[in-house]
Amino acid sequence: MRKQKLKYTSKDVMLSLQHMFAMLGATVLVPILSNMNVSIALITAGLGTIAFYFITERKVPVFLGSSFAFLPAYIAILAGAGSIGSNTWNRAMGGLSVALILTGVLYLVFALIVKKIGVKKMKKIFPVVVIAPVVILIGFILAPKMIYSNIVASYVTGSSVAWKEWSCAIITAVTIVAINSFGKKKSFFKVMPIVIGFLVGYIYGLAIGLVDFQNIFSGQIVIFQDLKNVFSFYSSMNINFATILAVVPIAFVSIMEHLGDISANSIVCGKDFMTDPGIHKTLTGDGVAGIIAGAMGGPANTTYGENTAVLIMTKNYNPNNIFLAACFTVFFGIFTPFAEFLSSIPPAVIGGASIVLFGMISVSGLRNLIENKIDLNKTKNLMIITLVLSIGLGLGSISLIGDVTGNMAYKLMVGGVEISPLAIATVLGILLNIILPNDKDEKPDIKELPNLKDDS
Repeated sequence: MRKQKLKYTSKDVMLSLQHMFAMLGATVLVPILSNMNVSIALITAGLGTIAFYFITERKVPVFLGSSFAFLPAYIAILAGAGSIGSNTWNRAMGGLSVALILTGVLYLVFALIVKKIGVKKMKKIFPVVVIAPVVILIGFILAPKMIYSNIVASYVTGSSVAWKEWSCAIITAVTIVAINSFGKKKSFFKVMPIVIGFLVGYIYGLAIGLVDFQNIFSGQIVIFQDLKNVFSFYSSMNINFATILAVVPIAFVSIMEHLGDISANSIVCGKDFMTDPGIHKTLTGDGVAGIIAGAMGGPANTTYGENTAVLIMTKNYNPNNIFLAACFTVFFGIFTPFAEFLSSIPPAVIGGASIVLFGMISVSGLRNLIENKIDLNKTKNLMIITLVLSIGLGLGSISLIGDVTGNMAYKLMVGGVEISPLAIATVLGILLNIILPNDKDEKPDIKELPNLKDDS
């Protein structure tokens, strides 16, 4: 394959900024909730994505951001550990860092196993009838969570008022829809609906008092001015078996999410990334990203559905734009004023964008079922899709109640680990595809992901 030359136009820059804005809200929310450094989270997300980009031979347009699967474990370990840089926090973060590095190593081991099994067997485990409903679930599960955390939570807790949050979210969503629907093809505005949506939402939020400048312009120019605080946990790195047992097993949950997301991206882009560059390489890229995050004191990364939605909306699948977005993310993480400014974006703006983005993910899954002419008269197909959607949505709603009430009894917990409804639905679909018999007198329906288009 010919080497790709990294030449960027103003259009590419706008597309890349959209990818950065799409991942921003979720990526910074994890460290905020778990008492970790926000700037480091941005830097490690960017560096992890860059590593993923090269490991996957610059073929897979995937952005890696903070994983929510590990959040309960982070909170249990760091929430009561004191301020960042304190002795107690350093001790807790030192143990967590080792555990996160081991989590990345587990990804690498799993990648070797997958490589040995072979892609053909893996693809039979992930036919369209399993993956398409999982893609639908990605949007249906994440949309209500993002709407609640970014729009509803602020006025429920009394920190804002409902009309401000909803009007800001709606204006953001309407702007994105209007530009995407009425913009002329190949025009400057047509390729950047998300950036413009964020900009319009931010200006409106500023006008009605939703923009908080309290944490902006702290006086620090670059994060490395305060190295003692940022990386002080290095002196306290330790092997804590309780922390390792609480964190490392969660990798199996995020691995299932990874397989679902890579399959979803294959469907969206019309290229079989499970074959080329290979699912073992995408797992390796994710694992290396996790090791980078753990080594620098950031949260574990995972593939992001938000950026899949950007691919769907823009119809631009160039991995080089993801690479540039990752570079922007590292830049904004290093230069504190930029990171502080980005953190001032009202959550309602992110919520408004989520209304559009996650809906588009679900529609892409539905479209894939139609395009592949999945026969719902076949009992096996009907049962797989029915149970994946009903169990996934049902468990997702229970988990959302836990988010709303703060009652961990509503969370899907095994020990101290929260299990993702999406991961459960993915495993369920795989098992049903293996166990359920085909209808009598029917050939097995083993439609796979579309063949890779050779762009070399």
